[in-house]
Amino acid sequence: MDFMTTLRIPQPYQVSQIIDHTANVRELKLTATGVTAIAFKAGQFFMLHVPQENAKPALRAYSVASSDSDPRNLKLLFKYIDQGVASKFVWALTGGETLQFTGGFGKVFFKEPPTEQIVFLNTGTGISQHLCYLLSKKNSFPNLHYKLFFGVRNQKDIYLENELSELKKELPNFEYSYVLSRPDAGWAGKTGYVQDFLKDINYSDIPTTFYLCGNGGMIKAVKNKLLVEDKIPADRVWSEAFD
Repeated sequence: MDFMTTLRIPQPYQVSQIIDHTANVRELKLTATGVTAIAFKAGQFFMLHVPQENAKPALRAYSVASSDSDPRNLKLLFKYIDQGVASKFVWALTGGETLQFTGGFGKVFFKEPPTEQIVFLNTGTGISQHLCYLLSKKNSFPNLHYKLFFGVRNQKDIYLENELSELKKELPNFEYSYVLSRPDAGWAGKTGYVQDFLKDINYSDIPTTFYLCGNGGMIKAVKNKLLVEDKIPADRVWSEAFD
């Protein structure tokens, strides 16, 4: 079954593992149980079909956080939203359940041939899309200069340290930083918002592509700086907004 055929036909994936990274971020590892899996490209998202009593399923979008080379085994990140239909459903899972998804959707792909430098700016679970890019493209483009700025509120919201550390071992020019907007005492790292650190990146002399994923306020601020103030070409700045 090809990509276009599976796009809107729900496909079954079983919950193989549940990982709670923080108090409000949960990862689901999922394995396709049907004859086919949903083909997708790095940067795309899936729609989770949340069962509703006596009604059609509610649809909620989640970027894939794993490599597009293995569509049968997915990783998705979920942020808990008070009163959220999908949050209640996902946080009630215990493992082994079969969920229904459609996809892949979205057109924010990794641009090829890539520029010499790639900058990822994300907040919260926006890391999903950028992790997917890195995992999917690391073998094809191992020597690019990758810089990732991961915005969270404070120390207890930091997660995926092991995954990013492993990527750093594989990619010689990969740098990542957590940026905390409201750190507790003792934090010695970057403080503020991810857009505050554009000034530390040399993108005037080095061909650079920017990928933004996360809250709309961050994306608006970064686009204003890059596109309006610095006159960066629009085809060098790509974004996916969600809160």
